[in-house]
Amino acid sequence: MWSGVLSVKVSRLATSIIFQSLALLAVLSFFMPTALSARQIQIDGKSYIDLATVGKSFGMQAYWLKGHKTYRLRSQWTTIDIGKSGRALYLNRLPIHLGFPTVESKGQLFIATADYQHVLQPILTPQVFKERPGIRRVVIDAGHGGKDSGARNDTYGLLEKDLTLDVARRLKALLERSGFEVVMTRDSDVYIPLVQRSKVANRAKADLFVSLHFNAAGSTSASGFESYALTPQYQASSKFPRPTSKDAKRYLGNEQDPWNTLITYYIERALVQGLGGPDRGIKRARWSVLKDIECPGVLTELGFVSHSETAKKVRSPAFRQKLAQSLYNGIVAYRKRLQRIQ
Repeated sequence: MWSGVLSVKVSRLATSIIFQSLALLAVLSFFMPTALSARQIQIDGKSYIDLATVGKSFGMQAYWLKGHKTYRLRSQWTTIDIGKSGRALYLNRLPIHLGFPTVESKGQLFIATADYQHVLQPILTPQVFKERPGIRRVVIDAGHGGKDSGARNDTYGLLEKDLTLDVARRLKALLERSGFEVVMTRDSDVYIPLVQRSKVANRAKADLFVSLHFNAAGSTSASGFESYALTPQYQASSKFPRPTSKDAKRYLGNEQDPWNTLITYYIERALVQGLGGPDRGIKRARWSVLKDIECPGVLTELGFVSHSETAKKVRSPAFRQKLAQSLYNGIVAYRKRLQRIQ
């Protein structure tokens, strides 16, 4: 009898230990920075982690380049260069804007823990995040429309609303041929309020939201591609030097922060690989169409119509097809990455 009772107690103890171990593993797998806390410092109330520890966590070598101005993380397939006191890193030469400047301390370069969580982990180890999204139904948002023409180049007869709709239709055709379901926020020259565009995605229960735009600038020399993810809570958008109290607000779209980063990375990379650039990089902004979506989302700028060489290119249907093909390649690469996550 006593042996039976002892057996039951041992069994219960073993079961308890197993459940506690599983719970601990779950916590550690989601909050990876916890495992790196031994190399963290606090500056102005923000947590920073040294890049040597970061590199080790990704299986990368970490070292200063000659001149001690750039710190490099390197593995067989990936090279990350980060400058001192800057808000950008270069992942295989692709510029990615950070939320906070890097900090040097005692010969070591530190990156904000928030940037480790919101930039490096989503791209390099997205498997550490819970609830991997699906990737079947894509909402394509052709920017502007109707009374809102968007950017324009009167010399070449270009209106952003016409260009985005044309590229959106081409992208839709490519995606549908590959088995994706596609919903358009607009499929004609109509005005759709910004707040309605996210509602279209939410009603459709979209897995991905892709908003297409073209740029314009006062300087006719500005050119290139840039892609935006929603700015994480407590961070300044890329065009602002530092966060303010307004940045404390959290939006529905921030629930998808890791996946927002991942799709933005693949879209920008595909555009540059397919069309050559210039590469203006991955940036952050609180665009209205990204704030309230319930799925991962990206807003991408497909070139400056105010740049004469770009304007000549986008007049060509063949070039707009290349834009659509590059966007398609980025979405497919994102799908493949999600599928590799166990």
